[in-house]
Amino acid sequence: MKPGILGQTGPLLLEASEAEPGTPVFMITDTRVGALYADLVLDSLRRVGYQPYEHRVEPGEQSKSLRITEEVYRTLASRAVGRDAVIFALGGGVVSDLAGFVAATWMRGVCFAISPTTLEADIDASIGGKTAVNVPGGKNLVGAFHQPALVAVDPSCLETLDPRDYRAGLGESIKHALISSDDFLAWHEENAEAILALDQHVMSELVLRNLRIKAEIVQRDPHELTGARMVLNLGHTIGHAIEVCGEFKLRHGECVALGTLAACRLSHALGLLDESVVKRVEHLLARFALPTKLAEPIDSARILTALRNDKKVRSGKVQFVLLEDLGRPVVHRDVSERQAREAYESLLP
Repeated sequence: MKPGILGQTGPLLLEASEAEPGTPVFMITDTRVGALYADLVLDSLRRVGYQPYEHRVEPGEQSKSLRITEEVYRTLASRAVGRDAVIFALGGGVVSDLAGFVAATWMRGVCFAISPTTLEADIDASIGGKTAVNVPGGKNLVGAFHQPALVAVDPSCLETLDPRDYRAGLGESIKHALISSDDFLAWHEENAEAILALDQHVMSELVLRNLRIKAEIVQRDPHELTGARMVLNLGHTIGHAIEVCGEFKLRHGECVALGTLAACRLSHALGLLDESVVKRVEHLLARFALPTKLAEPIDSARILTALRNDKKVRSGKVQFVLLEDLGRPVVHRDVSERQAREAYESLLP
């Protein structure tokens, strides 16, 4: 991770992967990011002898679909892209999820690399090998684990982010703080103004600390089999339901912020978490201009239906990641429908 690294993606990919000069590199990006950075990355790939191609999709969650995936497959087939190819994601979480899923499934799996361009992608979506697309039944229900050969984080890309998108990424950072330590949550509180001002030194520390937290958890449970990795889903159960039922009008990180607050309140209601922690979380979300209430309420029955389709459902029960204390996440499998509804309804105006 360092500023300006986008211009070095070619040499970095050559060093990190088995893809030799002459290899086709199929770059997937969106129209907004592509206009800013595609030429820089494509030139870097060409300079070391790769044969790069570009495919652009529209920005937004609507591009993380089976329909768009099929369009990408058709383009790959028309170019006779084979198993020696690299699928390269340039963009945020939507692009990295889509491109990763394509890489995992094209020719039963080809090399994958990512240059994330948003804070959410820098600290979460680019790490861990989860790839997925959405279907009408829910978010990320169709996917695969496929680890990237290269993740090249260029923090200077954050300077071109829409302020709302930047703040949305902080929802994932707060989540990581809650599951890791009081120290990291306090660091957010102490550095809130510098974080919002995009102070270069503070942002480098924020990204690095998040990457270390997620990488350490993923290494303990790469395919989410033991439950160790599931703690990364704090805030995502209700958050994903809000995101889907709200037709993706809110940013992913905004939904995670809402879901995290609901999970903290549920933890307190179950006698697990002190109310002072809940208040700290709510205050910090507000400082970062992240939502603590739903501006457009969604009917509770729709949210509960979405929860039943959550990919964490086991034996008909939704599994919630809750907190016993800062740095002490726990997976609960016995949250009742009434308790889940009350947690969601605490977010209503």
